[in-house]
Amino acid sequence: MYKQKTLKIIHQLPNKKSPMKNLIFFATLVCSMLAFQTVTAQEPVATLEHNGTSKVFYGLSAFADAYNASLNGDRIYLSAGYFDPPTSIEKGVKITGAGHFPIEGKQTQITKALTISKGADSLRLEGLYISGALTYDYLSSINYIKVIRCGFTQANFNSTTTASKDYCSFEECFISGAIYFGSAYGNGRGNNFLLRNSIVQGAVNYIPDNALIEGNIFLFNATNVYSSTFLDSNHSIIQNNVFLGNKYLFYNGAANTINKNLFVSSDPEEVNKTANYTGIAQSDIFINQTGNLISYLQDYHLKKSGTYIGTNGTQVGLYGGLSFKENGVPSNPSIVSKTVATKTEPDGNLQINISVKAQDN
Repeated sequence: MYKQKTLKIIHQLPNKKSPMKNLIFFATLVCSMLAFQTVTAQEPVATLEHNGTSKVFYGLSAFADAYNASLNGDRIYLSAGYFDPPTSIEKGVKITGAGHFPIEGKQTQITKALTISKGADSLRLEGLYISGALTYDYLSSINYIKVIRCGFTQANFNSTTTASKDYCSFEECFISGAIYFGSAYGNGRGNNFLLRNSIVQGAVNYIPDNALIEGNIFLFNATNVYSSTFLDSNHSIIQNNVFLGNKYLFYNGAANTINKNLFVSSDPEEVNKTANYTGIAQSDIFINQTGNLISYLQDYHLKKSGTYIGTNGTQVGLYGGLSFKENGVPSNPSIVSKTVATKTEPDGNLQINISVKAQDN
């Protein structure tokens, strides 16, 4: 549920001779604190919150500068715009952008891949479009990483057998490639992985144990059984998902629970057809979706939301269970509208009205 409130701000301009310069400065500050939007695309803003105080950074390096100044537990808010990332993330900070959907200039875009390394336990990423992969350092134990409402190309969890990647999660994400927990030469560690209400274009390989895979859309269309959507994934619950690929969906897994999923294939391998929906034409599933490529322009609502019901009593796919937030809006408050007077009042005050939506999730 959204809660909308209008804030009326009267600001005293320190320099009456240059009202436009001061107006831009103040509008930038307000937007960075409340909605994390920028005045211009050329001037991205990062706001670091530490122990009740805030510090603002500007420019392409703003994200890296704010991160370098942060400590574990701090929050970093990124406006819409482009940001170069730090070399690696090694702190348990909370990083929130304006969103990963390319809508009306509100996308927060990280210009390069992100590497997550030792020390990043309890890291939270939200509302980011990452121009590359999320890579979890091969030699490091990194646990309890949450990635929410982000877009990125793929995730690499490949690890040594002593480097855990436990209790990590992707929720409401657009993943345009694969998710790798290991390789044919040896599985990594990624127990209790959560993948929920997301779209995945590639395969999901070598999940060790106890994953919950729920309410997702899988686009991958395998060429043979050895490149199945799920390869060597074990002891996991796979439910309420939509699979658009062919019959090569599960290979060499053990003790998985596969219930109430919707399959285009009429005969998906390793699937009990009486416990799932099989042989559903792709054209009959979504309001507007074709092919096997991820897209921000397609409509992933089910045509028959009351027909394909999951284990939780709601529809399968993105909009069942906890439900997918339209347009990937992050959980922080966002500005709906803002009105700034064109000139100051006689006493030097400037009238600014801002409508803000608070969100429950």
